[in-house]
Amino acid sequence: MMRTLRAVALAALSVLLVAGPAQAGARPLAAPPAEAMVSVEICPPGDTVPGETGTLEVRITNNGPSATSDATLVVVHFPPPGVVQSADPAVPLDYFGTGSSYSIPAGLAPGATSVEKLALYVAPITLPGTVINGDVQAFYPGDPDQSGHTTPYSFTTADTKAHMMVGASSAWSAGHPVPQPGDLTGHPGATINLPLWVYNAGPSYSRHPIDVNITVPEMTTLTGTAPYNCTATGPRTLTCHFGSGPRYHDAIFIDPAVVIDASTTAGQVLTGGTLDVIPSPEEDSGPMSDWHTDFVVTVD
Repeated sequence: MMRTLRAVALAALSVLLVAGPAQAGARPLAAPPAEAMVSVEICPPGDTVPGETGTLEVRITNNGPSATSDATLVVVHFPPPGVVQSADPAVPLDYFGTGSSYSIPAGLAPGATSVEKLALYVAPITLPGTVINGDVQAFYPGDPDQSGHTTPYSFTTADTKAHMMVGASSAWSAGHPVPQPGDLTGHPGATINLPLWVYNAGPSYSRHPIDVNITVPEMTTLTGTAPYNCTATGPRTLTCHFGSGPRYHDAIFIDPAVVIDASTTAGQVLTGGTLDVIPSPEEDSGPMSDWHTDFVVTVD
């Protein structure tokens, strides 16, 4: 009988020794506390003129109980052809096809906010009234939500602004026309073309009509067919109308042909040439002095 009781006790003890570790292993472990929990708030740009920049303010806040122990990645989606041009305060921007990203260093304290003002450059080709949609995402390795915190934004482009400049030459330098000696010269009695231009210094593509008035120099007379979109209104005057001005950093060339009076002599400078552009007041943003130029023809 005693031997039987001892056997039962040893059997029960062996069950406890075997089952104890197994039951402990099956018990779920408590998840470690989150180091930080980030949130994203943004202030989108107002209406932005194509060719200019709008400011997107991004605020990343640590809502967790501890300071961040690793960098937080912030991804800004901004559709091309626009680009995230710069950040204030300055941070390195890593560019990709549809936007840019930057990092917030470790050490963002609980309740603290990192603020960046991002300059969003809207491409000059963009039409006015275009709705641009994007979003900002924040990723922190210690955040229990690893899907990324995403906040969308939206803004509308304003009307275009195209600053017109005028001149007389056929040469280009640094991306725009420049005066070229010898362009406007000719012998007595010769027929020459006058390379006149209207240049768009931006920031946008021109979207509005422009009118151009031309007077050729004294002792020259218009000849041949008037340039495209132009009408001769007198022996020395032309008016031209264009449905829109030139593209950003491009020019419309107007090349009227004139006959130099046969009575002129070599070295004579024929004055009185004028070129005036009348841009749409909704569009042109530059000084009026750029809308007018005087030019001469030199007899050689």
